[in-house]
This record gives sequence, structure tokens and C-alpha cells, in this order.
Amino acid sequence: MRRNMLLLGVFAVLLIGCAALQPYIAPPPEDRGQPPWIVDAYAAKIIRPGDTWMIFVRAEDPDGDMKSIAAVLWQAGVGYYPTQVNMLKAEDAKQFSGYLFMRTPTGFNLNWDEFELTLIVRDNQMNRAQPVKLPLTFDPAANQVIPEKWQEAANRQIASLMFPIESSWFYNRGGNGRNGD
Repeated sequence: MRRNMLLLGVFAVLLIGCAALQPYIAPPPEDRGQPPWIVDAYAAKIIRPGDTWMIFVRAEDPDGDMKSIAAVLWQAGVGYYPTQVNMLKAEDAKQFSGYLFMRTPTGFNLNWDEFELTLIVRDNQMNRAQPVKLPLTFDPAANQVIPEKWQEAANRQIASLMFPIESSWFYNRGGNGRNGD
């Protein structure tokens, strides 16, 4: 009898507790402002090993609070290199046009490698622009040319990218690569 009364009491407490529950209403989303956007980007698709790869970009932010540009490099047969984040200058918070650059090694083995650089601009509210992807391959006969529309941007350096790239041949031949080979 006592056990039944105890079960009835527990059941009553649960029933009353459930009846007191209110439906959850989520708070309104926090206003995070407008995201920045990459208006245009360009980089030569093929360069010579040992050349400095120039990556041109134009970006705008209606809120004027852009703060950084992130770069992610992917290499076929190797994978992703650690993301590099470069802080923008205060005068670039509303809009900027310029270039990032990346020095490349002189190894002829790079001629068979494929890369893809992804750029993402972020603002102070952590809004992100749509990513832009730029391919890269190597050819000893390539000649990197800056198109006319990017000549002015070629006078304004934004950041240096310091990816320690090496030929995937090195990684696939048992080298001491980043992936623990």
C-alpha cells in the first residue's frame, strides 16, 4: 500500500511538473549586420615554380566593419594547409582593392601538383563573405601577367601568405610531410 502511495505521489509530481511547462519561445536572432562580399578576385592559374603568386581581390562591406581575410590552401595528394588569417587595416574596413602574395618553391616536381586557394573575408560580427576559390598549377614555361583591370590593385599589398608548400611527390615518396608521413 505504501509503495502504491509513493508511486502515486511521484506520478502526481511529474504530472503537475509537466503541466507547468511552457512552450519554449526562442529569443529573436541577434542583429549581426550585413556580411561583407568579395566583389572580384583574380590570380594566374598557372605560374612558374619559384615565382611569387599574386592574388588580387576587391571586397566591400556595407557596415564598414571588415576585419580579416582568411586563406585556405588545398593541395591534391597532400590535403589542406593550416588556415592563415590576415587582419585588415582600419582604412580597409569599408572596402579594399589590392593583392596578397605567396612565394613558391623552385622545385621542378611542382609541375604535376594542383592547388586551390580559398579566400574568405570576415567582419567584426563574424559575418563571412561567400568564399572565392582560385586554382593554381605550375609550368616552367608559364608567364604570370597582371591584367589591365588589376594594374591599380597591384600597387597595394594586403598580406603575405606563408604556406610551406612542397611537391606532393615528396609526400607520396615517404617524406616527413605535415600529415605524419
